[in-house]
Amino acid sequence: MENLLASHSYSALLSKKLVMITGKGGIGKSLVAAALGQMVAESGRRVLVVQNAALDQISPLFGLPSVYDRVVTVQPQLDVLNIDSVANFRDYIVEYLGQRRLYDTVFSNRVVKSLINAVPGWADVMLLGRLLFECELRPQHDLVIFDGPASGHFYNLMTTPDSVLGMSLGGPLAKETQRVKSFLSDKNKCCSVYVAVPEELVISECLDFLPRLEKISHVTLAGLFLNKTPPNQNSLVGASPALDYARRSRASAAEATNSLKVGLSESSPTLRSLPIWGLPDLGFIDEPLKPGFGEQILTATNPFRPTGSR
Repeated sequence: MENLLASHSYSALLSKKLVMITGKGGIGKSLVAAALGQMVAESGRRVLVVQNAALDQISPLFGLPSVYDRVVTVQPQLDVLNIDSVANFRDYIVEYLGQRRLYDTVFSNRVVKSLINAVPGWADVMLLGRLLFECELRPQHDLVIFDGPASGHFYNLMTTPDSVLGMSLGGPLAKETQRVKSFLSDKNKCCSVYVAVPEELVISECLDFLPRLEKISHVTLAGLFLNKTPPNQNSLVGASPALDYARRSRASAAEATNSLKVGLSESSPTLRSLPIWGLPDLGFIDEPLKPGFGEQILTATNPFRPTGSR
């Protein structure tokens, strides 16, 4: 059996304007977003990592306090933005439509919240519209990385454009939604990646989720990061409880990774050819992330070989 983990070629991925990252919560999604952003920034391109989270997860990785509703430079060429629906609505009216007086006169935070909640999907359309805004309407960065929500919420987010257009609302909202949909559907500009770990339950969820995502999402799935892949068996020489545990963990991870490959091979042609990028298990990671961390974890030769590989 061939090696299940792809060589570290990210050229197709990084040629886009927008990379959207999702996956099961708590398995390193934000770390992958930060590492990818750092690696690209250190290559000389300017990068923006966007979040839509209650708490900023990216800035603390670089030794800075959590920020909200403003662009912060965490490292040369690397910016972070964490937005919420109310601030995003304000930016849409003030910056995109150029109607500051309208916003100041008519809208308050309470009115905005009621308005956003009154139209299903509006907050998500605004969020996707903000990504379009940062990528094309105010292109101050070479690459935008969206540290997206966990898979369930991400699935709903990807269904939003069609759901809103299906309401036949008309007007500015329909026009904006169609523009967002057209942007996300452009394979030359946008893609998504999924983050998983080689654990049985996570892989099972991944194999259930990806075919469903492929059916409803206009965004092309470009690859899968398999985080926390264990070290080569050859490095686990000796006899001790710790080494025995490490060998069992590695065997379990190998079985899960083989299950992933078999599951994808029985799926659609797109998923059968999906790159799987293995990221090494580094254990505890020191913060702030040092320069070069992104390149270290994303381009290091990963020694993991599933059982039966040549």
